[in-house]
Amino acid sequence: MIYVEEAVILLFYRRNLTDRFPRLIRLFLAFPFITSLESAHMLTPKTICAAVVLLALLLATPAMATDQLDLSVGLKTLPLLNDKLSGSAVMAVIYDPANAESKSEADDVKTLIDAGLEVPGGVKITSLLVSTSDLAKLSGTKLAFVTKGGCTAAAGAAATSSGILTMSTDIDCVRAGKCILGVVSKPSVEIYYSKAASDAAKIGFSQAFSMLVKQV
Repeated sequence: MIYVEEAVILLFYRRNLTDRFPRLIRLFLAFPFITSLESAHMLTPKTICAAVVLLALLLATPAMATDQLDLSVGLKTLPLLNDKLSGSAVMAVIYDPANAESKSEADDVKTLIDAGLEVPGGVKITSLLVSTSDLAKLSGTKLAFVTKGGCTAAAGAAATSSGILTMSTDIDCVRAGKCILGVVSKPSVEIYYSKAASDAAKIGFSQAFSMLVKQV
C-alpha cells in the first residue's frame, strides 16, 4: 500500500518546497479525508495535486472541535511509522484518577475514539481507559494518549518498556521525554517530537516524518 500523505510530503521535499510551504505540509496531517491509496497505479501526479488542492481549500474552513482535531493530527502520523499498524489497535487513554481535569479529558478522548475516528490505512482504533495507578493495563496496547495530569514518570516508563507510541496535547510531557508526540491544533497545527523517548521505546519513523515535526 502506498500512502498519499507520505508521497505528497516527499514531493514537496524533492522539489525544495518545504521552506516555502511548511504550514501546508504540517496541516496535511490534520484532515481525515486524506487516507491512503490502495495500489501504486493510483498514485499519479494528478492524484497528488488534487489532494493538495483540496487541502488548500479546506484551510479557509472552520476547524473541527479541538480535541478531535488533535487526535486526527496525531493519528495521521501512523502511516509514517517504520513498523506500520494494520487491522485493529487499542489506544490507551492514560489519566490520573486523583485529578478531575485529567479524568474529564480522558472521558472526552474516549468518547471521540469510540465515536469512530477515520485512521489512515483503515486501522480500527478502540479505546481503553488506563489509570496511572493501574498501568499494567497498558499491556497489549500499541498507542496511548496521555492526558494532562497523566504524564507521570511511571506512565512514561511503562509505555516505553511496552514499545507504545504515546501522544499528548501536553507539550511539556514531550519535552520531559515522557511522551513521544505532542500535538497542537490552534492557532496552527504543530507536531512536537521527542527522539529520546522514541528511541527508548524502539519506535522509528520514515524520512518524511522529520519534515513534519519539531524535535524537542
